Parts: sequence; structure tokens; C-alpha cells
Amino acid sequence: MVGRALAASCLLFFPNFMCAQALGQRLQDVHKIYVDAFGTGDDAEVIRSKVIAQLVKSGRFEVVQSQDMADAVLTGAGQVTSSQYSGASSIGGTVSARSGTMYQATAGVRIAGKDQKILWADDATGRGSSARAGSTLADKIVKDLLKEVLKKDRGK
Repeated sequence: MVGRALAASCLLFFPNFMCAQALGQRLQDVHKIYVDAFGTGDDAEVIRSKVIAQLVKSGRFEVVQSQDMADAVLTGAGQVTSSQYSGASSIGGTVSARSGTMYQATAGVRIAGKDQKILWADDATGRGSSARAGSTLADKIVKDLLKEVLKKDRGK
């Protein structure tokens, strides 16, 4: 109740001033992100590294080296699993056998603001070769995040 009153008075008396503390942090106000661990193990670190690379490539966020420097923290849990497949395909009357290993990378991610409020959460899956599964997953995470930020920007 006190928070609502504070936010209302902030908007009433200072309509052109963004009262971020009274209203709480919003996803579209996040510019600096720290990407925390995605779990333990090599797969988790590879996924984290690929997410960092995609965030940097997006140009929308500045990825920083410590939580203290960040507006928000992106964290989650990720893993890569593999499964064997085999089958036959027919092309132009020629039947050929195919077999191999398919990799699937999965992660649940979230962004929390300075006040520890969850600003965004998502889950994603990527498939392909061992290296490609993690890249596909990172692409999807960042694409979904940017889509949500754009949607929030339009709703201002």
C-alpha cells in the first residue's frame, strides 16, 4: 500500500521524472547485464559463453564482468544431452542408412533486477551437433529476450 502511494505521488508531483525506485525496475530499463553461471560443468560454461557472445552481438546490452556493475543479472541452468539415432532414407529410389548422435541443449533462464525481482524468465531448447546445439540455444535465449524488450518498449 505504501509503495502504491509513493508511486502515485511520484507521478503526480513529478510527471516528467522517471521514478524508478518507486515504480520498481523494468526490463526495458536494463542496459548492463552480468551473465552468471548456468550451472556446473563444461556444458553449462559453453552455454554461458555463447549467451554472452549473442548479447554482445545484439548491441542492445552491455555485458559487464561483475554483478556490482550491472543493472540486472541473467542466470539459469543449462545442459546438453545426446541421443543416438538410426534410420533409412530413400532418395530417387536409392535407400541409404543413416545413424549418428543428436545433441539437445536446454536451459531455463531469468533476469533479476537490483532488487532481486524477476524481470523476465524463459526456457529454450537448441538441437544439432554438439557445438551447434549450444549456439542454437544461445541464439534463442537472446532472440526471445530482445523480442520481450521490444514489446515492453512499444508498450511505454
